[in-house]
Amino acid sequence: MSDEKNLFTLFVNMKALSLLQPWASLVMIGVKKIETRSWATDYRGTLLIHASQSKRGSVFANQAPFTRYIKDFNTLPFGFIIGQVTLEKILRVEDFSLTDDVMNLLTLEEKAFGDYKGNRFGWVLSDPVEFENKIPARGQLRLWEFF
Repeated sequence: MSDEKNLFTLFVNMKALSLLQPWASLVMIGVKKIETRSWATDYRGTLLIHASQSKRGSVFANQAPFTRYIKDFNTLPFGFIIGQVTLEKILRVEDFSLTDDVMNLLTLEEKAFGDYKGNRFGWVLSDPVEFENKIPARGQLRLWEFF
């Protein structure tokens, strides 16, 4: 069985989240620890990170602080499962100031990498593992199961 086939079967039925680039790569290198969303989920645990095929994020990738970590937007992976993280918890953005551990994660860069308007949720991510062998996949909206 090929290495790619082994990787595929290892991750079957795992939850996945599609992110635009450069945010997907920022999560994988560990500088984006909070993913902001307009919705929450009850799911906690291992989450595959999928870098979507869209290149709409290129406008941001060429600005600070993105350029500190993303040297060439066009070399980023698009349309692949690029790694995994642990989804630790989800908090309403309005509740961030109530928890010291989350406030310590909320650096100026982290604020620049997310949308912290009211009525949104911060998904606290940890333990990023970037895959050496990216797995081709079509993403989906919301959480989805990788088959």
